[in-house]
Amino acid sequence: MPGDANDAFTLILEPVKRCNLSCLYCYSDGAGAGVMSLHTLQTALEKTARYAEGQGFREIHILWHGGEPLLAGLGFFRAAMKILHGLASDLKFHHYLQTNGLLLDYDFCAFFHDHEFQIGISLDGPQALHDSMRIDADGQGSHAAVLEKVRLLEQQGVSAGFNAVVTRRSLGQEEAIYRFFQGLGYGFRLNPMIPGRKPETSAPYLLQPGEYGEFLCRLFDAWASTEHQRVMVSPLDLYLEATLGGVPYECQQQGTCAGSHLGVRPSGDVVLCSRFETHPMGNIHDREIQELAASPFCEDIRRRAETLSDCHTCMHWSICHGGCPLNALVFCHDHMAKDPFCKDYQLIFARIHRALADLQSKSHACPEP
Repeated sequence: MPGDANDAFTLILEPVKRCNLSCLYCYSDGAGAGVMSLHTLQTALEKTARYAEGQGFREIHILWHGGEPLLAGLGFFRAAMKILHGLASDLKFHHYLQTNGLLLDYDFCAFFHDHEFQIGISLDGPQALHDSMRIDADGQGSHAAVLEKVRLLEQQGVSAGFNAVVTRRSLGQEEAIYRFFQGLGYGFRLNPMIPGRKPETSAPYLLQPGEYGEFLCRLFDAWASTEHQRVMVSPLDLYLEATLGGVPYECQQQGTCAGSHLGVRPSGDVVLCSRFETHPMGNIHDREIQELAASPFCEDIRRRAETLSDCHTCMHWSICHGGCPLNALVFCHDHMAKDPFCKDYQLIFARIHRALADLQSKSHACPEP
C-alpha cells in the first residue's frame, strides 16, 4: 500500500463476508450472510477519523475487502462517500478495493473512477493455473470473465493491479506467471497461500518451507532479466527498496501493525486485520478505537518484535522484523512466534543482495569514459 506508514492509518472494511466464488484455497469462513449496516459503516468511519486525528495521522487508507465487497451493492459505496464528505476533518482518504472482478459493471467502474479508487483484481496468472483454483459453485473457472472486466476498468480509466495467490501449483510456473502479467501491462502482488476454511481441500496446495522463497527467487530472476516493459512485482519491489536502505512501509515488514491497522467486519466486530478472523477485540459500537488499540492482543503484537530475540542478530532484521504475526498464528498457532516463512524471506533477501553485489561489481569493472 503506497504512502509513508507513519503518516497513514489503515482501515480494513468488510462490507460482506459472502463471496460469489468458491476458491479452493479461500481462508475466509464466509460466515454471516448480511451486509454491513450503514449505521455500522458510519460509526466505523467516524471513530476511525477521530482516532487518526488524535494520533497525528494525516491520511486514512481504506481497504475495502471481503468476502466479495461488491456484493454490498453500489448504493453502499455511495453512502460511504456521503459519510466521508460529511466529516469535519482535514484527513485525506485513499481507497483500495480488492475484488474478484466478476460484479464490475459500467456504473461501478464510473464510480471508482470518480472517487479515485485503486482496484486490486484477484488473478493468479495464466488461465490453466487460475482456473484450477478460482472456481465458481459449479466448478467452472473464472479467468475469461475476469479479463473481460479488466477491459471494462481500462475503458473507464480506473487504476488497477492484480493479486495472485501462490500455491504448490504455482511452483515451476514463475516465468509464465511473470510473462502473463507483463503481457497485460500490469503490476501484480504475490501472496503465499495460508490454510483455508476447508483443510481437506486446501491442504494439498499449501507451500512447504522454502518453496515460497525459491518461487520468489525464480520470479526475481525473470523480472531482473527483463530489459523492456518491466512491470512492478510486490513484494519484490518492497524487498529491493528496503535492501537499498528504504524504510519498509508494508505492515508485515514494520514489526508491528497494532495501532496503525484495524479491520471491521459486517457485524461491527473489530479485528487487527481481516485475516485475524478468530481474534475479535470487541465491537465498534461498544468501544472507541483508542481503547481497542490498547487491548491485550494489540499490546502483544506491539511487543512481539522485542521478544523474537533469536531474530535480532539476523542480517535481514531491518527488512523483516520477524514477519507477519498472522502467518505465525495460522501456521504455528502462536501469534508471538516468528513468521514461518522466515526461511523463504532469507532466500529472497540473499538473492537480492547477490544481484545488487553483482551489479555493483560490474559497474566498478566498467572503464571511465
